[in-house]
Amino acid sequence: AAWPAVRSGYLNWLAGHEAEGATFSSAESSHSLPLGSVSLVGRIDRIDTLADGSLMVMDYKTESAAKTKQRVKYPLEDTQIAFYAALLPNDTLRAAYINVGEGDNKTGTVEQLNIVEARDALIDGIQADMQHIADGVPLPALGDGPACDYCQARGLCRKDFWSAA
Repeated sequence: AAWPAVRSGYLNWLAGHEAEGATFSSAESSHSLPLGSVSLVGRIDRIDTLADGSLMVMDYKTESAAKTKQRVKYPLEDTQIAFYAALLPNDTLRAAYINVGEGDNKTGTVEQLNIVEARDALIDGIQADMQHIADGVPLPALGDGPACDYCQARGLCRKDFWSAA
């Protein structure tokens, strides 16, 4: 029942996005980045080429606009979009969540303005963590959010699996 309103809202957003010069490049594309002895692997919802030739990596969200805006408030904690940006070799890129909704939660762009810094910090952190693992240093448990319920690495970092032993 909600689909017509969601579709109309998305198409209105898309028309505005394209009017700014953005063109579709890819969707649901797989990417990887070799990083020392490991590789980062992910699937990016959408990548567009912007009017200036740079890329914008995008992730669709169906959550409330307020929640999406909260995601980008602290760039170094917004690891999802930073991870997707890390999968691209570009040093000039933009990244945003496309909040898809209806009613008061209309489709809109919520951009992570500090994406390059967030991406670089994420890569540095992963490399440091991998070195600590190689050196046998115990890592702190960090994950405790609802996204952990769906993570493929559940139990690796979630605090409910951590013991102070």
